Amino acid sequence: MDARFLSRDRRLIAIAVAAVLAGAVFGLDLLPLPAAVVCSWALTLAFQLMETVLAVRIGATAPARSAARRFWWGITVTVGLFAVGTVIQLGAVLLNVDDLDPARRGELFFGLPISLGLVDLGALVLIVSLLGLPLGLPSGRERQRFWIDAASVMVAVGLFAWEITGLGEGHEVPDGQADLVHMVLAPAAFVVVAFGIVKITLGGSAPFTRSAAAFACVAAALESLNAGLGKTFLESGHASWNLGLGLLANLACVACLHVQLRHTATPARPKSARSFSLLPYLSVGVTFALLIVVLADDSLTFGGWLALGCAIVSTGLVAVRQLIAFVDNDRLLKSLNVTVWELAEAQDILTQTLDERDQLAARLSHLAYHDPLTGLANRALFLERAAEALARRDALPTIVNIDLDEFKPVNDRFGHDGGDQLLREIAGRLVSCVGGAGTVARLGGDEFAILLPHTAPEAVEVLVSLAAAAVRRPVALRGGAVVSVGASIGTAVAERPGEDLHTLMQRADLRMYAEKRAARSVPA
Repeated sequence: MDARFLSRDRRLIAIAVAAVLAGAVFGLDLLPLPAAVVCSWALTLAFQLMETVLAVRIGATAPARSAARRFWWGITVTVGLFAVGTVIQLGAVLLNVDDLDPARRGELFFGLPISLGLVDLGALVLIVSLLGLPLGLPSGRERQRFWIDAASVMVAVGLFAWEITGLGEGHEVPDGQADLVHMVLAPAAFVVVAFGIVKITLGGSAPFTRSAAAFACVAAALESLNAGLGKTFLESGHASWNLGLGLLANLACVACLHVQLRHTATPARPKSARSFSLLPYLSVGVTFALLIVVLADDSLTFGGWLALGCAIVSTGLVAVRQLIAFVDNDRLLKSLNVTVWELAEAQDILTQTLDERDQLAARLSHLAYHDPLTGLANRALFLERAAEALARRDALPTIVNIDLDEFKPVNDRFGHDGGDQLLREIAGRLVSCVGGAGTVARLGGDEFAILLPHTAPEAVEVLVSLAAAAVRRPVALRGGAVVSVGASIGTAVAERPGEDLHTLMQRADLRMYAEKRAARSVPA
């Protein structure tokens, strides 16, 4: 799902507009504090209900009993528990709308104990869902690289969570129960969600697309900032900033689920994944940045700053050099993949061309050896098969020549169309009589022939009688006319293996013409 697709998504544009409005209204403190609290919790509930519906729809599209379906049902339970906690929180806010002093009633801003308990339970379900996803890395070497990269990232994430949530040295422990729960859960939830995102990003079995994962990262980061800086916002007189960050986090979550649902409904063409990850290098950068912040408060000497700067520069140069090598290798791998794809495509085209050639050759061969009118074997194929039968030593073949009587009057009266229809009907009847016992051919005009490679003499007589009767049966032509023709039949059995084919055909012709003369001499 590329950027152009996202830019044409009207619902995603509406979410972006809502995010801008929420940032402006709550960031600039445009609403009175009581109205801001009620509005923020009401909108949060609406967004969480939307998230629940979207998660249910995505989970329903996943394969039954798959890890992806279990993951999305876990997400459904998570956002459902968040929504229940928000309902309780909104009810408490509405009941105390006249007493929303953040200094005295901080739990109405950050969460009642029961609401935070439901959030904790939802977070536990989310953790189980994230950890339950398979890595999707088949080889041990890939799994080893994953855990090394994940460990390097989690070190930086843990340090970042420790600092941004106010748990560093010198910070006071809050007195309120809700604040204490926030203080303990904020870094833990941030670390766990970050690990889940790292696992999905570095692993090989992500249950959602990169675009959806990007929105999920934004949601996790915003919620973590909200949990860590909420007390700071409250003390600075900007309690609505905390409310606005919560709304933005929920909007990012809605965008994540919406993008994933759109991808599920209209899957995009998969893109080749990068052969390396930037997350470990970003974690090194974050660690150094936090180190600078911490050391700045401790008044480090010039020599110390010089050593630290040299360490940062040298590490950065090594990382840049390594990244350049990775980029070159990744470009080479992609080039090889494109070449392999082009070769596979060329092979498919070649295979298709060869198949078409074979089909054309088969059609040409069929036309060369079959009568185009009746579909029977033609003279060439008949003589070829007769020669093969005479070459065998285990049987003596029989040739039956059939010449239609009174065909010319039918052809003269009803034209070539009527004559062709009659010939096709006779051909079908002869094939039905012979079946698999031999080959029926049209030698030309109104002359047919039957090759019986290994049929007993008594069976030949029965077959000849059936063929004669089949030819003499009336034929209904198009237009309602009914015509009848006779048949003169000559039979010749090979006297010995290897007998001359021309001689055998000649004997069959002589007997056929003898029968025709005999039929003409009989008075009508």
